[in-house]
Amino acid sequence: MATESEQIDLVVQVLKGLPAKRLRIIELANEVPIVNGHPDTRFLEEHAEDIEAAATEAKAYGGATLQATSALMFVKAISER
Repeated sequence: MATESEQIDLVVQVLKGLPAKRLRIIELANEVPIVNGHPDTRFLEEHAEDIEAAATEAKAYGGATLQATSALMFVKAISER
Protein backbone atom coordinates (compact mmCIF):
# COMPACT_ATOMS: atom_id res chain seq x y z
CA MET A 1 0.00 0.00 0.00
CA ALA A 2 1.29 3.45 -0.93
CA THR A 3 2.04 5.92 1.82
CA GLU A 4 0.30 9.28 1.87
CA SER A 5 3.51 10.92 0.68
CA GLU A 6 3.75 8.47 -2.24
CA GLN A 7 0.09 9.15 -3.12
CA ILE A 8 0.70 12.89 -3.15
CA ASP A 9 3.83 12.42 -5.28
CA LEU A 10 1.80 10.32 -7.75
CA VAL A 11 -0.89 12.98 -8.08
CA VAL A 12 1.67 15.77 -8.47
CA GLN A 13 3.57 13.78 -11.10
CA VAL A 14 0.40 13.15 -13.11
CA LEU A 15 -0.76 16.76 -12.87
CA LYS A 16 2.66 18.03 -14.03
CA GLY A 17 2.22 15.94 -17.16
CA LEU A 18 -0.92 17.80 -18.19
CA PRO A 19 -0.42 20.13 -21.11
CA ALA A 20 -1.46 23.76 -20.94
CA LYS A 21 -5.19 24.29 -20.62
CA ARG A 22 -5.40 26.61 -23.60
CA LEU A 23 -5.84 24.25 -26.53
CA ARG A 24 -4.96 25.35 -30.06
CA ILE A 25 -7.96 23.46 -31.48
CA ILE A 26 -10.30 25.97 -29.80
CA GLU A 27 -8.38 28.91 -31.25
CA LEU A 28 -8.41 27.34 -34.72
CA ALA A 29 -12.13 26.60 -34.54
CA ASN A 30 -12.76 30.27 -33.81
CA GLU A 31 -10.65 31.30 -36.82
CA VAL A 32 -12.57 29.24 -39.39
CA PRO A 33 -14.57 31.55 -41.64
CA ILE A 34 -18.19 30.65 -42.30
CA VAL A 35 -19.29 30.87 -45.94
CA ASN A 36 -22.98 30.51 -46.70
CA GLY A 37 -23.57 28.92 -43.31
CA HIS A 38 -20.77 26.35 -43.67
CA PRO A 39 -17.10 26.24 -42.65
CA ASP A 40 -14.82 27.53 -45.41
CA THR A 41 -13.38 24.35 -46.92
CA ARG A 42 -10.52 26.24 -48.56
CA PHE A 43 -9.44 27.54 -45.14
CA LEU A 44 -9.70 24.03 -43.69
CA GLU A 45 -7.58 22.58 -46.50
CA GLU A 46 -4.96 25.32 -46.17
CA HIS A 47 -4.71 24.75 -42.41
CA ALA A 48 -5.06 20.95 -42.42
CA GLU A 49 -1.60 20.39 -40.92
CA ASP A 50 -2.23 22.83 -38.06
CA ILE A 51 -5.69 21.36 -37.46
CA GLU A 52 -4.26 17.83 -37.31
CA ALA A 53 -1.55 18.91 -34.86
CA ALA A 54 -4.13 20.71 -32.72
CA ALA A 55 -6.38 17.63 -32.73
CA THR A 56 -3.44 15.49 -31.61
CA GLU A 57 -2.72 17.97 -28.81
CA ALA A 58 -6.37 17.87 -27.71
CA LYS A 59 -6.34 14.06 -27.66
CA ALA A 60 -3.17 14.07 -25.54
CA TYR A 61 -4.77 16.54 -23.15
CA GLY A 62 -7.83 14.30 -22.87
CA GLY A 63 -5.65 11.27 -22.15
CA ALA A 64 -3.60 13.13 -19.55
CA THR A 65 -6.80 14.40 -17.93
CA LEU A 66 -8.14 10.85 -17.68
CA GLN A 67 -4.85 9.71 -16.16
CA ALA A 68 -4.99 12.50 -13.58
CA THR A 69 -8.61 11.67 -12.77
CA SER A 70 -7.70 8.00 -12.29
CA ALA A 71 -4.82 8.92 -9.99
CA LEU A 72 -7.08 11.12 -7.89
CA MET A 73 -9.71 8.37 -7.67
CA PHE A 74 -6.97 5.94 -6.60
CA VAL A 75 -5.83 8.31 -3.86
CA LYS A 76 -9.42 8.78 -2.69
CA ALA A 77 -10.02 5.00 -2.62
CA ILE A 78 -6.83 4.44 -0.60
CA SER A 79 -7.71 7.18 1.85
CA GLU A 80 -11.18 5.73 2.43
CA ARG A 81 -9.78 2.36 3.55
